[in-house]
Amino acid sequence: MGSEWLKNMGGSHLEDEAMQKIPYPKTELTVHVTTKTIQAFGLLGTVLVGPIVAVVRKDSRNWPGIKSKMTKCGRNGLFLGAFMGPFMVYMKIKNEEDPYKTWDRCYRLRYNRDQVRVDRASVVGSLTGAAVGSATASGAMFGGLVGLSTSIIAMAIYNNAILKKDK
Repeated sequence: MGSEWLKNMGGSHLEDEAMQKIPYPKTELTVHVTTKTIQAFGLLGTVLVGPIVAVVRKDSRNWPGIKSKMTKCGRNGLFLGAFMGPFMVYMKIKNEEDPYKTWDRCYRLRYNRDQVRVDRASVVGSLTGAAVGSATASGAMFGGLVGLSTSIIAMAIYNNAILKKDK
């Protein structure tokens, strides 16, 4: 995808000429959509589906049961998102005749600071959560899922409440 994409994701300021260098727009779009589906399904599995499944089943109505269901449903959400992302991009662009549309979408995504901020925070949150989970014996997967979910929610609040209020 190029070093420009990585620099942009890392938070570096790039000139417009560098932002236009998109050598593999289909790959970049696939990575973006897959990242978003992993975030969405991981968040929903961990925060919504897992606790509901745990409460519905009588034997898992305790913290170890809830944590186990949150981990299982969140992990399954990650796998589902990793599968659905490329599938969704393929279904969208398989009959697209104008490659400019894909390039334009990637170009606009690079300038969408809110999206970039959420993506960056989800990676940092996942890695930090996994490290904390490993260190505290909660488990790297559970910690990573909680870190992912927390960072997505925090950035959504930051983007929509704090930044919008300042504008």
